[in-house]
Amino acid sequence: MGRFLVLVLTAALLAACGSSDEEASPPTPAPAATTPETVTEPPEVPGTTTEVPAALPGLPKSIAGYREWIKLNKAPIAPRDSDPHLGTKEVYASKEMRSSGLFPNGTIIVKEATRPGKDFLGLIAIMRKQRGADPAHNDWLFVEYTRDSRKEAFAELASGAVCYGCHVGAEETDYVFTAR
Repeated sequence: MGRFLVLVLTAALLAACGSSDEEASPPTPAPAATTPETVTEPPEVPGTTTEVPAALPGLPKSIAGYREWIKLNKAPIAPRDSDPHLGTKEVYASKEMRSSGLFPNGTIIVKEATRPGKDFLGLIAIMRKQRGADPAHNDWLFVEYTRDSRKEAFAELASGAVCYGCHVGAEETDYVFTAR
């Protein structure tokens, strides 16, 4: 009787799973779970930019979603004479400034600018505070990226001493220029 039960169960399993006489077909892989890369653009407001730099070629991935960070200026910062970051600017920080007036280690600050007469971002300047990177400048690393057209990738324009030379004027605010 036990042997009969084993035969019945084996037959049932073969029927349910397919017999060994049938040619085994490879299992159909489940479709890969893909997350489409979506970019949510800010609403169109006259005088503001409409691009999300995280999706633009040439920029570091570490700034993805920076427009969701803490905005350091209340209103767009207008261009001024001899402006090294010529354009209408917005400034964002990944971390809040401490009560000491210093930003914590690991903070990333992104300044975006739309050049006069243009309707796309032409400049992204990044400050990254990295412990031990440059104690003479509160450990900030600076790099600036620019492009001349909407279809171009951003390319590095300046970094290091070129940037420090200007930002030394904001030493009392942890080398960060903003208009609150």
